[in-house]
Amino acid sequence: MKFAALAVVCCVFTLALKKDQPAFAFLVSLCGAACLMIMIAQQLEPLVGWLRALAQYTKGQSVSCLLQVLGIAIASQFASDLCKEGGLNAAASAVELAGRMLALLQALPMLQSLVSSFLAFLQ
Repeated sequence: MKFAALAVVCCVFTLALKKDQPAFAFLVSLCGAACLMIMIAQQLEPLVGWLRALAQYTKGQSVSCLLQVLGIAIASQFASDLCKEGGLNAAASAVELAGRMLALLQALPMLQSLVSSFLAFLQ
């Protein structure tokens, strides 16, 4: 309920300010999104703890790699949405592309391991 209440309050303030003060409306939207992200991050701590425990059992980098790729995806989507909110569609597209490329580069060692395992299986 806290998330929904914060989102509704930010939307009302943004819509009220958008006509007369578009710069302030964007700042309200930005601050509301940042507050929501912080609240969400606090709620995800048990999940991150569980994933860290899982990473200790697997003794590999796969869980860490997946968490980093997920973080890149979330950060790039958030930045892209903020750019779109500000009317910067070209910057939003560039941020999305950069996020995809960084996620691919981060996952490259895991993909290489998967391909080598597949090739070893074929031989």
